Parts: sequence; C-alpha cells; structure tokens
Amino acid sequence: MVRVRAISDGRVVLDPRRFEIVERDQDVVLAVTGRPLGESEAAALRDFVRGGGGLVTVGPTLAAWSTSEPITEMAGWVPGEPGPETELVVRPDASHPVTQRSGQEWKIRGRLYLSEGMPNGATVLLRTSWRFTQQVVAYERRFGEGKFVYIGLSDDGSETFAHLLGRALLHAAGVAVPPPVGVGLLGYGAIGRDHAASIAATGGLRLAAVCDINPERRESAAREWSVHMYPDQDSMLDDPDVGLVVVGTPPSAHAGPVLAAIRAGKHVVCEKPFAISVAEADEMIDAAASHGRVLTVFQSRRWDPDYVAMRGAVRSGRIGEPFYMESFIGGFEHPCDFWHSHEPISGGTIYDWGSHYFDWILRLFDDRVQTVAAQAHKRVWHDVTNDDQVRVDLTFAGGAQASFLQSAIAMARKPKWYVLGTDGAIVADWSEASVPADFPARLTVYRSSGEEKLTLGAREEHGFYRTLADHLAWGEPLAVTAEEARRNVAVMEAATQSIKRGGVQVQVDT
Repeated sequence: MVRVRAISDGRVVLDPRRFEIVERDQDVVLAVTGRPLGESEAAALRDFVRGGGGLVTVGPTLAAWSTSEPITEMAGWVPGEPGPETELVVRPDASHPVTQRSGQEWKIRGRLYLSEGMPNGATVLLRTSWRFTQQVVAYERRFGEGKFVYIGLSDDGSETFAHLLGRALLHAAGVAVPPPVGVGLLGYGAIGRDHAASIAATGGLRLAAVCDINPERRESAAREWSVHMYPDQDSMLDDPDVGLVVVGTPPSAHAGPVLAAIRAGKHVVCEKPFAISVAEADEMIDAAASHGRVLTVFQSRRWDPDYVAMRGAVRSGRIGEPFYMESFIGGFEHPCDFWHSHEPISGGTIYDWGSHYFDWILRLFDDRVQTVAAQAHKRVWHDVTNDDQVRVDLTFAGGAQASFLQSAIAMARKPKWYVLGTDGAIVADWSEASVPADFPARLTVYRSSGEEKLTLGAREEHGFYRTLADHLAWGEPLAVTAEEARRNVAVMEAATQSIKRGGVQVQVDT
C-alpha cells in the first residue's frame, strides 16, 4: 500500500485499498490547494522529492506555489493565469504508463492554466488545444531521485480523473508498471480472431500463443499472428510466456480448461456464459481465490453504446426508480446448425442471448433476484435441440420485475428494452429491420415534460481488455467480476429448472 500525505483545502478521497493517508513517512505527497506554501515546507518538499519521493500537484496548486523558488526549481515550469471555465478536449500521451489506455481524447469541464512553451526536461502527459495553440495540461518531471507530477485540472468526480490521479500517485511513488502480459487463446473459433485483435490493440497485453485442436484453425491463426501455436491445452499451459489464458471453448466445456489454467498459475478470461451451473461457477471462483489468480468473464456487450446510454439515463434518476422492464431479441429465422443451437453443448436457448440480457438487467436493478419463472416453446425448428422461444420472468426482493424473451419464431419484433420508472420510461426500438442484434437501438426517454431522444456515444471497441490491462498494471477494479457473472448463471440455471418443472417459480441465490 502506498502512503500518501495530503496537503489540501478539503477532504481528499483515495482508494483505501491502494492508498493510506499518513502524517509522515510518506511515499508520495498529494497537493490540492489554492493557498501559498511556506518557504520551509517548500524546501522540505524539494528535498523529499530530490531524495526519491514523489509529489503530485492538482488543479491550482502549482500556480499558487509558483512564487516559491524550491517549488519552481523542482517543477521546472510556472503555469500562467487560468482561462475562463469551459469544456476542454484533453489528449493523452498513449506511450506513458500513467496515460496509456486512456483513449484518444476525453472531455472535462474546468479552467486551463495557460503558459508559453513546454516544461523544462519534462514528459507531457496531457495536452489540449486552446485557441489554435497546444497547451500543457499535465506533465511528469524527474527531479533528483524522485518524480514531480503536475495535473492542471480539478477533480470533476469522473472515473477518468480518479484513474488519472491514482496512477499518477502510484507512478510518483515509484511503483513500477509490469511488462505486458503474454496472452494465450484456448480455442480459435468464431470470435477467436476478435479476441486476438483486441488483445493486440491493447497496451499492457501481448498476444503470445494460440491453442486449438483443429489444424485448419491453427493454420488460419498462424497466417495472421506470429505467435506460438499449440495443438493441445497442456502444452500451452506449460509455456512460461503465457500469463493469462482466454478460454474460448463452448459453454459446457468452460470449467475444465479454466480450472487447469488457474492451477497452472495463469490469470483467466472465460467466454460467456461463464458456466452452465452455479456449482461450476463456484468451483472456478474458489480456485481463482485460493491460487491468487484473476478470473473475469467476457461480458463484452456492457460497452454497447445503446446499453451505455440507457443505463446512464436510468442511473441519473431521469425516470425515477426503475420497477419494471421487458427485453426482447429475435425474429422469425431458422437457427444455425452450429453448437449454439445444440442444448447439451450450449446449455440451451436461455444461455445464448440470455448471457448478455441478464447481465444488462442485473446491472440496472440493485436488488437481489428473489424468484425466476420461465416457459419455452418448441413448435417450428425441430432439427435443432434448442427451444424455439423462451421467456424468463424475474422478481426482485423489492418487488421490481423484469422479463426476457428470445424467439426464433417471432414474425413481429417487440422493443429491445421497455423500462418503466416511477417518473418516466425508456423505450429502445430496433434501428434496422435485419440482423437486429448487430445494430444499436433508438432510445427514447418519456417523461411528463415530454420526450427525449438519447444520443449514443461511440463504442469503446477494446473496453473489456483495456480495463483488464488496467487491473493487471495498476490494481484498478475489474470491469466484470466472476461473482457478477455467477449471478447471470444463477438466473439462467433457475430458468432452465423452471421450464423443466412446468414454469413454476424457482427461488434464486444471487
């Protein structure tokens, strides 16, 4: 844990899992103040950094301290007067560990401290454009054996700023970022290439190996990636260059490879659905905990722009408290003849799109699920073993309700989402007539004051692997925990049991 001494005009909020606020014997000093600094304390800070400590100044701090010679000696730069408050488009240096994986740009509202020229002997971390000039927003400068970091922005309460500040403190305290983690793909099936491309595009991760029992798929992978190719699981797990394994086998065959990888000392990404049963999920979670390994699940559609916008609108309180939700996916179309349509391998229709939809639903409602009831139809597509249609109804402990309908025999589609709150509603209509799953929905918020069409942001293409790399490098929270994925499995397993028992309500442990 990094020890932080705070010089602040108010309360400083830091992640208690990583930082301890101390009065002395600190590793790094965090300064968030608009008050001048006394010369004796300025000299002590300069000597502390010169001797190997770290100092991070935030917002107006450096400007307030700019008349102090020990501080300017250490900072190598004097910020000018702040401009008027406005929205700034901030662009990070993608090569620096503090700002790596921060995206191409992000926006923050604040006042920019203007100055001519770049800091002396510094590495610029963030820049912004100001009236056709490039201005410094944040930089790092080595001073003696230590590090000085300037962040000329004030905390806006965003996750982006929290990550920036946390990384800056760790970096200034001398915490080294580990080298990129070698990743091995176990299975190079339908979306194996997507995993490989996303890993290759994410700093902090490195595609190291591909394993597939099918020689044609290995040959296909070898044509695109210059990495080790393995014909069997054990050979890849013996590779010391592989530190993380992506298990891309069919759902009924997740537990075995996940457990083998964990026991071989590897971190694991498991494809969704995480498992067919809660018992399997618990066995994998327990193994990861006992071996001290990271276990996460590829719930990739958490980054779908329509879901991000819809969840943001609900979380903002715009429709009051959500209490009812319907969700739908499907059409009238012959199922594929791949393993997705074969229940003994896939787990059944509920485990297909349900692995995404229940993940969405459970992130909208904070209560635990109390009961699950489900019904199924087998009426048209008799050449496959999955049901033609399934409907699942959830009741939450506080009384809220949600339903999921997946159908391959729906000639007319329902909205993707229909959410009612105590002060409004959100309806998500399909944007296209064909292949609805691949197109974001059109979102409308209904309130007594009128209708609002929600604007969708751009999809963060590599969001899952970016957050995983940030977790491995900086200890930041996982975007998807195995415990969250277990909740999805619990609902899907209960729904399967309900169908077998004629649609009765099944109690759920989530």
